[in-house]
Formats: sequence, C-alpha cells, structure tokens
Amino acid sequence: MKIMTPNSFVFSILILLNRASLGMYFVLAGIDKIQGGVSKFVLGDFYKSTTPDWLPGWFATPYGYGLPYVEVVAGAMLVLGLFGRIGASTCALMLLSFLIALGARHESLPFHPNMIFLLLAILLSIAGPGGISFDAIRCRSCRIKSG
Repeated sequence: MKIMTPNSFVFSILILLNRASLGMYFVLAGIDKIQGGVSKFVLGDFYKSTTPDWLPGWFATPYGYGLPYVEVVAGAMLVLGLFGRIGASTCALMLLSFLIALGARHESLPFHPNMIFLLLAILLSIAGPGGISFDAIRCRSCRIKSG
C-alpha cells in the first residue's frame, strides 16, 4: 500500500474538499446573518440567549456585530486557500467561542457538531491549505509533487 504524502495529489484533493466545505459553511453562515440584518442578529433572541451571563456586554455586543463579517472573510480564505492557516485558525477560534457559549452537548446528539468543525479547523491549521490553493501558487514547498 502506497502511503499518501502531504504533497501528493490525492492528499491535496482531500484537503481541498475539507477546506472548501468548512469555508463555505462559514461564508454562508456569515452571509445569512448579514442579509438578515446584523443588528437583528445581535439584538435577537438566539444571540442573547446563547451569550454567557459572565460575558460583559461591552465585549459580547461588538463581537456579535463583527462575527458575520469575520465568518465571511475567514471562510473565503479557506475556500480559496489564501492565507489558509490564518483562515483555519480564525475559524477554530470562532468555533471554540461557539462551544464555550453553547456548550459541547447538543439536545438530540451525543455532542455538538461544532466539535467536529473545530477539530477539522485545527487539522487545517496544522496541515495547511494543500497543493490546490492560492497559497501553493505563492509557496514552492506547498506545490503538489507527482508520486
């Protein structure tokens, strides 16, 4: 059995698929909040109910207003593979904040799906955007090698 290396084509395809799916999740979530009205999101029941009581309003409110835009930018960075590690790390930090706010448990599942997304974001932070990315165009050592 041939071992896949981080510079192989198959590995790059797998990284691309994972990167694109997580990135699109964030892009679409951010766009949904922006189209629905960022103020409506921040002042709405869901955001208020999921904001921890111990988190001061002077932090929670600006976080809520900035969140949709950061979701779109970080998600787009992942989709494009442009500054992919930064995008993945930003997504990981957002997911960690979601888990702190929502908890790791889900009412009808063994654990919250954000746990899986967080681990994927951490993996992409470490592995990088792969050989099929804008980062690979900028970085010679990231390019796909045949074999």
